[in-house]
Amino acid sequence: MIPLRLELANFLSYRENTVLDLRGVHTACIAGANGAGKSSLLDAITWALFGQSRSKSDDDVVNRAGAREGGQAEVRFSFALEGSVYRVLRSKKPGRSTSLELQLEAEPDRWRSLSEGRVRETQAAIEALLKMSYDTFINASFLLQGKADEFTMKTPNRRKEILADLLGVSRWDQYRDAANARRREAEGQLQLLDARVADIDAELGEEAERQAELERQEQEQRQLAERLADREKILTELRRRQEAVRHQREMVEGLARSVTHAQAALAEARATGKRRQAERAEHASVLERSEAIEADHAAWQRLDEQVRAWGEKERAAGAVRERMRPHELAIAAALSRLEQQVAGLSAQKERIAGMQAERTSVVATLEKRQAELAAMAADLAALTVTETAYREARERFGGLRAQRQSRAQERDRLSAEAERIALERQQLETLQAALDDAGLAIADLGARLAALQADNDRLLTATAERNGIEAQQPALRDQMNALQERIRRLEDETGGDCPLCGQPLSEAHRQAVLAELKGQGRTLGDRFRANQEKRKALDTEIAALETRVRARSGVERELTAQQSRQASSQTQLAELERRLEQWERDGAVRLDELTRALAEDPTFAEAEREVARLAEAVAERPALEQARQACQEAIAAATARLGTIDRASADWQASGSAELATAEAELAGDAFAAEHREALAALQVEWDAVGYDEAAHREARAGRDALSQAPAALSQLKEARAAVGTLDVALADLERQIAGQEQHLAGLVAQHAAAEEALAALSAGDDDLPAVEADVDALRTEVSRLNQRVGGARQQLAVLDDRRRQKTSLIAERAERTQHIARLKLLERACGRDGVQALLIEQALPEIEESANELLERLTSGEMRILFETQRQLRSRDALAETLDIRIADNVGERPYENFSGGEQFRVNFAIRLALSRVLAGRAGARLQTLVIDEGFGSQDPQGRQRLVEAINTIQDQFACILVITHIDQLRDAFPTRILVEKGPAGSMVTIL
Repeated sequence: MIPLRLELANFLSYRENTVLDLRGVHTACIAGANGAGKSSLLDAITWALFGQSRSKSDDDVVNRAGAREGGQAEVRFSFALEGSVYRVLRSKKPGRSTSLELQLEAEPDRWRSLSEGRVRETQAAIEALLKMSYDTFINASFLLQGKADEFTMKTPNRRKEILADLLGVSRWDQYRDAANARRREAEGQLQLLDARVADIDAELGEEAERQAELERQEQEQRQLAERLADREKILTELRRRQEAVRHQREMVEGLARSVTHAQAALAEARATGKRRQAERAEHASVLERSEAIEADHAAWQRLDEQVRAWGEKERAAGAVRERMRPHELAIAAALSRLEQQVAGLSAQKERIAGMQAERTSVVATLEKRQAELAAMAADLAALTVTETAYREARERFGGLRAQRQSRAQERDRLSAEAERIALERQQLETLQAALDDAGLAIADLGARLAALQADNDRLLTATAERNGIEAQQPALRDQMNALQERIRRLEDETGGDCPLCGQPLSEAHRQAVLAELKGQGRTLGDRFRANQEKRKALDTEIAALETRVRARSGVERELTAQQSRQASSQTQLAELERRLEQWERDGAVRLDELTRALAEDPTFAEAEREVARLAEAVAERPALEQARQACQEAIAAATARLGTIDRASADWQASGSAELATAEAELAGDAFAAEHREALAALQVEWDAVGYDEAAHREARAGRDALSQAPAALSQLKEARAAVGTLDVALADLERQIAGQEQHLAGLVAQHAAAEEALAALSAGDDDLPAVEADVDALRTEVSRLNQRVGGARQQLAVLDDRRRQKTSLIAERAERTQHIARLKLLERACGRDGVQALLIEQALPEIEESANELLERLTSGEMRILFETQRQLRSRDALAETLDIRIADNVGERPYENFSGGEQFRVNFAIRLALSRVLAGRAGARLQTLVIDEGFGSQDPQGRQRLVEAINTIQDQFACILVITHIDQLRDAFPTRILVEKGPAGSMVTIL
């Protein structure tokens, strides 16, 4: 984010509309007296972007004078971001809600709204655009007044959260939340599974009750079936009798028809005799082939017996093969297990051999490291003596340096004062020229205001004239309409009375009246059109006058600004002349004295060389300590490795070697799976005893299939033999039938009479059949209903088997869900603050620490360093906790942050905050391009301030805009652009120099 333009009105100390144009500004100093409104400019930026400032509530940001007059605080802030220009507009009226708008510059001076429906949603859009919250913004880009130690004084957890937001690792919170949501969903599904299993268990608990209900229903079914069977027997008997009656009636009728058809039967008998003769001749031809048919059938029977015998042997052999299969599989499985065991033990034997070879090199490394450790201990003991001498020399040098620094600081201050005085001498002419320009501008603006006042007076006159014309036009239009109506009436009427005077109207008189009325109409029309033309001219003139008059407020503000500039220039000019006179009298003389004293000081140079020599020797301790620690770690690792090798070798000698020999012997001698081998051999004997021959079986089947027609031919032969005798008997019988036909007719008459008597006897007792049928139908309906109930009870009992299978499936699914939930929990922890985020922060901290120490070394001449710690030992248990502690050390040693002076604390804070901004600006995706330092130099001595300025100049190329706020006059000239903030009766004002 690069600031471009800031406009504010009625905001804190800014009463009038104030514009701060930062386009083209790279490094600038915002200067002014305390309370002038310098920090309020930064409050306006943070309030516009985030709705937050140093004020406790939004009502407090409204200028009190403006609030009394009903005004509202307004801030418009334009900034560039990733090649686009955005503008945020925020306003607040006391007691009312805040309005907020986000805009994008589509074209120059043409803005497109990006605002959401509500203020909260628009605020979220701004923060999403910047990818920063208020806390992140002021902890990375803004060093606000009174909050320079904002990051340092935060709790470790809060520091980690801010750093996580700046580094962008907080997006892992979204991954953690996604894993959390999926875990909760999976846990909900697990609860559903548990509920389904519980329901199934409850249903399975009803098995005994359902079994009892089925038995009761079946008992009732049996009893009802017995009743139905009894009634059906009665119904069958009644129906049998009814059938006998029907049959007897049909018999009577049939006997009557038989008498009628006796002659036809006699003729049919004779015809049948002829057909029988033909059939006998056909069967005689079959009997002639009897020997061949019987021979084929005998062969077919023999082959069929062979096929059946081979089929029995095939089934017996298959049974033996099925019994042999498990033993074959068991032998194969035992062989596979034994081979895997031998392979695993062989690999272990190779590893042990490798470890034995490694042991020699590990022992040599251990002895070498132990010798190095002894040598390092001797070097450290000697270094302790050197450190004692170094502390004594540094104390002596410290006294000399303090004395020299005091003189040097005073000299540097006076030198800077001399440079400032030289610049101020040059500023005299600039201020005089600015004063003259302001006078000319004031005169010109006064003339412009006078001209604008004349325009305003003319605007009032023209507006009144236009209003008068607008009032006349409706009346003129009504008069013209009335004349038009009178003219129309006169033109339509050819006689009658005059519409004007009421007298009789002649044609000449009518024409005269028409001419008079038309003349009046033309006069009114000319007047109406003239008014319209004049009104158009007045509209054009009024629009031009309003455009010019609207610029009056801007001219008045410009006049006020020029008058303020004139007064400020006069004040500055007087102050410059006073300071130049005072410098010539006091400062220049003291600067010469200090310069000579510092140039003639050989003792300090000698002490400085001695301290440097001893410091170089003492500086070897960290490397030596680190090497000793590495050596100790190597000795511990080698010792642990020797223990591991010895334990592995002992374990192998104790059991592994013997196991390998045993397994190899079993594999070589085929001694495994002995029982299965014996059983398989016995079954092979049974297989051989069966004696099944598949080829002979196929040959017998093929021969039998070739004679498949033999049984049918034999049957035909038997049928022919039986048919010849039968036909001979039938022919003799037909002859007897024809002879006895007459006797048959007489018998039919007698039978008919007897049948009628029997029919009368059987017809008695038929009335009981309908009642019995109804009873049977009712019983059958009840049996059907009971069968459905029994089927339902059986279904209820049978469904329990499905429930058991479902339960098994659900339990398996539950195990999978439980494992999935465990993985999601692990993922949730990994994406949390103590997981990947902590790892990413730990990767970024060394870069931040290195950058901060580089800046701190410049600010303190290498006397102070900082160290970030991300873990600390818990007191309650043997474990480490995630943290972000800041340790600070100087030449004296490590001390708490609070024990350093205010100047030292600010240097630490400044180095850390600049390092954060510097590192984050260089990271991909970071949007920090602006650095603001608000009132941080007051706690520094002149040398410290100079170092801070140098540090800012060092990192200025890494930022698009750097703003430094200070009330110290000596720092104004250190920056190429100065933004002067002054406070007057009309509020704070801003001037860019």
